[in-house]
Amino acid sequence: MTLITLHQAKGLEFPAVFIVGLEEGLLPHIKSFDDPGQMEEERRLFYVGITRAKTHLYIIRAFRRNTMGSRGASNPSRFLGDLPSHLVQGGSKAEATPASQAVYEWNRPVQAPAQPPPPTIQFSEGDKVRHGVFGEGVIVSLKPSNGDFEAVVAFKGAVKKLMLSFARLEKVS
Repeated sequence: MTLITLHQAKGLEFPAVFIVGLEEGLLPHIKSFDDPGQMEEERRLFYVGITRAKTHLYIIRAFRRNTMGSRGASNPSRFLGDLPSHLVQGGSKAEATPASQAVYEWNRPVQAPAQPPPPTIQFSEGDKVRHGVFGEGVIVSLKPSNGDFEAVVAFKGAVKKLMLSFARLEKVS
């Protein structure tokens, strides 16, 4: 996992991207409200962030936020309205998950979701594999990790730790 700012994300891509704080005053920043040039820079920065996602993009905002010692409702970012509706999933009370439904029903206990079955593993130590970026390598070790498997793979010139659910490894005969 990599945690970086939108400024640092330029030129990079990731399988999944989380952009948090999509609220007026945060993104766009409050200092850009009176300057159209700054507002366009904030919009460009948001565009950079959403285009870093290869497969999944999660845009998150708080319904309430503590700011400068006071607590209050937060307004969604104006940039959310620019997103094409056919590309947006979720985000409404009607489509809320049991966990997010608790935001609307403050005193209702939230049941923990059922644990998914452990993933099946199709690799073993010593398997030759191919990765889209790192090329061919050999699996040195495999170990369970938070419902997934961490593979240590020796590629030419580098040894990498990869989560099997994200790595998209192919077996090589």
